Amino acid sequence: MSAVAEDKKIVVGGSFLIEERTPEEVFTPEDFTEEHRMIADTARQFMDNEVRPRIDDLEKKDWKLARELVQKGAELGFIGATVPEEYGGLGLDESACESLVSVIDRAHAERNIWCGPDAQAPRVLEELGREGLRLAVISNTEDGRARDALEAAGLASYFDVVIDSHLVGCKKPDPAIFRLALERLGVEASEAAFVGDSYALDALAARAVGMRAILLDPLGLHPESVCPRIESLGDLLRGEV
Repeated sequence: MSAVAEDKKIVVGGSFLIEERTPEEVFTPEDFTEEHRMIADTARQFMDNEVRPRIDDLEKKDWKLARELVQKGAELGFIGATVPEEYGGLGLDESACESLVSVIDRAHAERNIWCGPDAQAPRVLEELGREGLRLAVISNTEDGRARDALEAAGLASYFDVVIDSHLVGCKKPDPAIFRLALERLGVEASEAAFVGDSYALDALAARAVGMRAILLDPLGLHPESVCPRIESLGDLLRGEV
């Protein structure tokens, strides 16, 4: 399947508001092809039938279910949306990808489909604190509500420092946000370990500033990791790293 919109110069972002443009130069939903609409409908059906009804289980970190949904999404072509067809992808153009992403984003806006407190977190954090470790959170947020989210999950009291990207003006993987956390904790990079679930934004970025990085990889997505990997937070207490 390859969805290509009618060949026209695409006006980037909101530039049409400040530049002289004709209506024909501005891409609108009316320019979507039938294939674009079919792709959006497929994504909508996947979210409505497979993801939304099981969000409670996803928030409880049901990794078996998460693997199944990732596999189903891959079979539908969502993961390789922009990969050329000759390499096994859908070969979608930018407009088709936007329609695909917008469907997922709308579901995410209704209820955060990526996040939920880890059931093991309170026990692990309490034990780490009991061992005398100072704990911090570095979070990329869009609204400056990292602390609110931690409080809602009952986890805020475990942390000595909360670094919210929206409030400090830099975000992972910028080294500055890691150095800010180290400064507020009063420790050197070589004395600190960072646990995160993003290989690029967390593990590699923390490693680059000299911290010991540990990748939380419950789905086993990064066998190539140069950092130690754990499947669950509980592995931190079991001496897995």
